[in-house]
Amino acid sequence: MASVSADGFNQFRGQGGTAVVLNQTIPLEWSTDKNLAWKIDVPGSGWSQPVIWQNKLFVTSAVGDKEFRPKDFNDGVKTPQSMGLGGMSSPPKINFQWQVHCYDALSGSHLWSKTVVEGRPEFPVHPSNSYATESPVVDAQGVYAMFGATGTVAGLSHSGELLWKKELGAFPTNNGFGTGSSLAILDDAIFAQHFTEKSASLTCFESATGTVRWSDNRDQMGSSWSSPIVWTNSVRPELISSGGEQLISYSPKTGEKLWMVSNLKAPTACSVASDSQRIYFGGSDPMSKGPLFAVRAGASGDISPKKKNDSFAFCDWLEKKAAPGMASPVSTGIHIVVLDNNILRAYDATSGQKIQERRLGKLKMIAASPIVVDNKVLVLDEEGNAILLDSMQEFAAVGNGKIDDTFWSTPAIANNSIYLRGINSLYCIRTTQTDSTGQ
Repeated sequence: MASVSADGFNQFRGQGGTAVVLNQTIPLEWSTDKNLAWKIDVPGSGWSQPVIWQNKLFVTSAVGDKEFRPKDFNDGVKTPQSMGLGGMSSPPKINFQWQVHCYDALSGSHLWSKTVVEGRPEFPVHPSNSYATESPVVDAQGVYAMFGATGTVAGLSHSGELLWKKELGAFPTNNGFGTGSSLAILDDAIFAQHFTEKSASLTCFESATGTVRWSDNRDQMGSSWSSPIVWTNSVRPELISSGGEQLISYSPKTGEKLWMVSNLKAPTACSVASDSQRIYFGGSDPMSKGPLFAVRAGASGDISPKKKNDSFAFCDWLEKKAAPGMASPVSTGIHIVVLDNNILRAYDATSGQKIQERRLGKLKMIAASPIVVDNKVLVLDEEGNAILLDSMQEFAAVGNGKIDDTFWSTPAIANNSIYLRGINSLYCIRTTQTDSTGQ
């Protein structure tokens, strides 16, 4: 089972995008009055997940000259864009500064902020989306951010110096929903996926200079908010990119296409789950729910099914109408956990047998992806209700938390802490005193 490195939580869902963290002692209970180490307000707004390198935390936001914050799910779905009428929407008449912020991860102290690009956005976003939804990545040399609204990718030093900046272009998205694909990182390579209605690029940048090492453009354009992942499996490392009805595997070093599968409902709202043996994926939208697929390592060439959403070569199993929604699935190495709003479904990773299905108590709409911390699955709903489930004990509840804010950003785990990014504030959850509920 892959794990987050000792240096921190370096990208969306941590090391390799696996959403699995080992050797972290987090509290089993928290609230505004218990185990809240610090709370700070980040300028502007954004749904990007914080990333951590040792004792530094980095997060992005769009800072406007007027108030602009995303709505919660209930208020957002009432808008015309949620009904397929995105053509009625227009970008706000607001000047934004797209910024990277750095904080001390232990104390919450502000260290620096840097504006990467500024101006008015050319295209709208969904009222529940933000103009800074793409999570950055970080390594020992710098922090790297993407702002899909402007098509900007940039590298900065740990002290905030702009090292390089590249432009991929700003393009419209389906129904004016805006962008949301986070960067991925492997060694000294940064991967940026920019799938919109007018672009279909996947680009590999050298982290030190921003030099393009390789790029690929899909034959078919179409918006996708799924983030690429680096899949380190039992055969080789692969870069997995998903959108529409197509999922493609690349060599991270060369950009060579290793295999592809189309004629199925691939993830566009969530991202792919992985472990050393397989990837697990599927796509859903408000009108339909595709299968959950499990594909083992070692595929090559075009392995597409003849019949849409049917089984295919290297597909170990599929479960019909079981694809995740907005929250990405996660593999514990033994089980696959899929969230459908507040319903948890767990499957045997090898056989696909469903071993658990239940509603998660008081939790409501869930957009943030679950994170596995050792054997505990952390699930956070939009209203700040959280639950910890023991994956080795039939997913029994072993902890819970509550913070009053709105949360779509995925939690980050490092320094024996949980970092939660809400609409209003950024929170650090850590055992702050001797506590019988701690580990």
